Amino acid sequence: MINSVVLVGRLANDPELKYTPSGMPVVTFRLAVDRGRKSETGEDQTDWLDIVAFQKTAELVSQWLDKGSLVGIEGRIQSRSWQAQDGTRRYAVEIVANNVRFLESRQEAERRRAARGTGGPAGAPPQRPAPQAAPPPAAAADPFPSYDEGGDDPFGDQ
Repeated sequence: MINSVVLVGRLANDPELKYTPSGMPVVTFRLAVDRGRKSETGEDQTDWLDIVAFQKTAELVSQWLDKGSLVGIEGRIQSRSWQAQDGTRRYAVEIVANNVRFLESRQEAERRRAARGTGGPAGAPPQRPAPQAAPPPAAAADPFPSYDEGGDDPFGDQ
């Protein structure tokens, strides 16, 4: 069986970072992906996909990306269901991002933010409100590769 997804699109909203009760970071956002063809009326067709990422990927997405950011996503499709408060069964299909690639340079991101009127100091990530839950306690061992915040540039332009 194969469950693999590769997408390129723009964030439709600012990422929302939360923490699970055990302290694991989780980020959610919507991705606008062009279908590559026009409708009968000549308009572009776009799919709006729910994306979720965990651990260090969640923290990086929350820190560096915002609405309009161009990204590449590699992951898998996941479905889940739950019972709503009114007793009805609800379903969701989302993409679990294993890898998020930043596809615009820092300068492009700053120009885009300035055009939207949300720019900050040069090189600074977008301003975010504090997470809804308290930051997680220090974790014992991170099963995912770590990110060297001092040396690597997530935009790939330094």
